[in-house]
Order: sequence, then structure tokens, then C-alpha cells
Amino acid sequence: MSYHIKTLETPINVSGIVNVHFFEFPKNFSTHDEKHPFSELVFVSSGMLNISSESYTGILKKNQLLIHKPMERHSLTCGDTDTPTVIVIDFECKSNKLTEFSEKTVNLNEINVKKLAHIVKEGRNVFAPPYNRPYYDMKKKEKQLFGAEQLLKNLLEIFLIGLIREFSLRQIEKEEIESYRTLQDEIISYLDDNYLEKTTIDELAFLFNTNRSTLCKEFKNVTGKTIGEYVLDKKLVLAKKKLSTTEKTFTEIAAECGFESIHYFTRFFKKATGIPPSLYRQNEISRELRKNH
Repeated sequence: MSYHIKTLETPINVSGIVNVHFFEFPKNFSTHDEKHPFSELVFVSSGMLNISSESYTGILKKNQLLIHKPMERHSLTCGDTDTPTVIVIDFECKSNKLTEFSEKTVNLNEINVKKLAHIVKEGRNVFAPPYNRPYYDMKKKEKQLFGAEQLLKNLLEIFLIGLIREFSLRQIEKEEIESYRTLQDEIISYLDDNYLEKTTIDELAFLFNTNRSTLCKEFKNVTGKTIGEYVLDKKLVLAKKKLSTTEKTFTEIAAECGFESIHYFTRFFKKATGIPPSLYRQNEISRELRKNH
């Protein structure tokens, strides 16, 4: 039997690393407006930075990350009360996937922060000190641990791949949530227009191309109510309006509000409001008289 070697795709390939800095900026520190032909990862370990770039302008807070694109003008400033500690990694990687991280900040969880710390540690096996001087082009150590450069490259690639995966999942989850909310908004709008009609959950599921369990679960997540409770609340509002603004009988109101019988309407109304329809109407009439006098 013959075997074939499978070529592995490398969508994230860090072809070179310029610097791996970790330093504490002094108060009121600011950098010049600069650009360079490689990406720059900026992570705030403590404090905060004011970032200004072509893609993003704003604050970079503790445990937040931003990656400047190659040839993108950018600068940073520190406040007069803060001395932020910052990781800056300059690297070369030709991937459009990283562009998303230049347009908004990303909050790193504890696992990702540890991965970043591992990269910094391995960076010190590759580069010679000092590690805390801005605008310093770091030099490689003459003597390195075996495989240090490859491990640094791999660690950074693994970190970036994980970041892209996690960010993509967040986007998918966000889109799913928005999709569910849009669907529920459509269902709510439909119920608002048709709550007096006898519509079953199975019918709603069919009309909106979903299933019964998903429909009920997501509807309650959005409204805080079951579909039945939502419909009854709408009927209650209508019944109160008719009781206070018309002279129709309770039987007529019960029928117009979609209740099967006057007895069911009366029991429901008293349970929902604490008083029967007759007393509610009396109270509303008395309130209106006091208002006019």
C-alpha cells in the first residue's frame, strides 16, 4: 500500500519577528505618529493607553489587545495619572484575518493572557536585553536555547490562530443572537396584530420556519414571558380599555377580547388585577368623575 504525504496549509504564517517588548510607560508618555511594513500587537497588562490609528481611535484598557496593520499610521499617549504596563510585539504575517483586530479592541481571557506571557518569556530566549526601551531595535542573542526562534514563531502563530477562532465564534454567536432576536421581533409583531385570533404554538412554528421548543425558549428569553402569557397580557390591556371607555356588557367585552366565556374572562381578570371586571369599571368611572371635578 502506498501513502501520500499531505501538504499542510498555513493560513497564519509568522515569517519574522522584529521586537518583543514588555515595559512600563511613564506618565504623560507619547509616541510619534509612525508606520512600518509589519504588524504591531499592543496589549495592556495594567492601566490604560490612548490609541490613535487609521482604523481605531480610543482607549485600550487592561487585558485588551489591538493589532495595527502594516503601513498603518498609529500613535499612543499615556495620561498624567497612569503608568501602564504594555506588551508590544512587532511581527510580519501576511493574513487578512488580522485586519479585524485593527478596527476594534479585543478583551483577552485568562487563558489568552497566559499564552501571551509565554510568548514574552520565549522572546527573552531569542532576544537580548534591554526589553523595555521604546524605539529600540532588539538584537538576537548569540547563544540561544535549542529551537527558541522556531518555538517563538510557533507560539505566536498558535496565539493568533486561537484569537481568530475565538473572534469568529463570537461573531457567529452574535449573528445567531441577532437572528433569533429578529425572528422573535417578527413573531411579536405578528402576535400584536393577531392576538385576538386563536393561533397555536405549532402554527407559529410553521409560519416562522422554526420548531416548537426553540420558538418557546427564545420567545421567553426575549420577552420574559411565554407566548400564552404575552397574548393574555395583550387581551387584558384591551379589556381594561373597553371597560373604562365603553358601556358594553361584560359578555360582549369577553367575546371581543377573545375569551371563550364570560366565566373564564371574569376569573382571569380577577386573578390578573385582584378585582372583578365590575369593580374595575366602577373604580375607573369614579376616577374619571373625580378628575373632571
